[in-house]
Amino acid sequence: MSKIWELDFYSRPLLDANNKKVWELLICDRDRQFEWVRECPSTEVNSEWLAKQLTDCVATNGQTPIKIRFFRPSMTNIIMRGCKLAGITGQASRRVFTMSAWLAERMASIYPNRDGFQAVDPNPLPLKVLAAQDPKPVPDALMGEQWISVSLKASDFEEAKEWSMDFSELLDVSHLDPDTIVAGIIIISARATALAAWMSGVDPVFIKFERNLLGDRTQMQLEASADARWVLANLQAPKDKLAIAQGADFEKAKQKSQGFHFLAIQTNAEEEHFAGFWMLKEVM
Repeated sequence: MSKIWELDFYSRPLLDANNKKVWELLICDRDRQFEWVRECPSTEVNSEWLAKQLTDCVATNGQTPIKIRFFRPSMTNIIMRGCKLAGITGQASRRVFTMSAWLAERMASIYPNRDGFQAVDPNPLPLKVLAAQDPKPVPDALMGEQWISVSLKASDFEEAKEWSMDFSELLDVSHLDPDTIVAGIIIISARATALAAWMSGVDPVFIKFERNLLGDRTQMQLEASADARWVLANLQAPKDKLAIAQGADFEKAKQKSQGFHFLAIQTNAEEEHFAGFWMLKEVM
């Protein structure tokens, strides 16, 4: 069972017998080996109720998570305080891919079959629009010397848990066709371990090659945590024509792989060890 959990505590598109919104707590681990579903009376939507549920969830599973990720800015105060009362680290982050999929399933097959259902936007998790900060550069001391655009097949990740990695976070891509091409970026850095440690702390979500309106400049950006955006590389045409073309191919590959891609950090490209490796996903 993964020691990183994901949580959503929010009202659902349901009304109860008193015409009040139904509030629901969902908790799962990253691999979805357990699911915790509890409805909360609208009069008890507070951090104390949440802390009690978290304590019960930990007791039932016999395991305290390293941290619990959540994504709704409007619930930050209640969730962070509830986590603190329960002795658990809470973290606002868009790296809640498992919860995103679970909510989509419930929106499609659970809530519509309940009494009091209210039709809503079918996309309950607009992760793409949460980032509000202007992009900023990665700290100078951690900038890599080189980046390489690479790709693997989905089937290549079947043994990923056995790879040599210092910092890592994988995602299950077994539902993809085994021959699906999954694009990736490898950053080469003499300070690979320090960069990987920093990257682990910012919670990477997805990489995007962003072109300006004139098309002569492209940034490789990393969306991370709840609202951060980091610049990994600045590319200028025509000098970086090849790299800009690789970025365009990277974006096309993401479209074909349901948004899945990866980021790796190494001291050099020849070694069979990763200082850091993250499976990423952009909601397409």
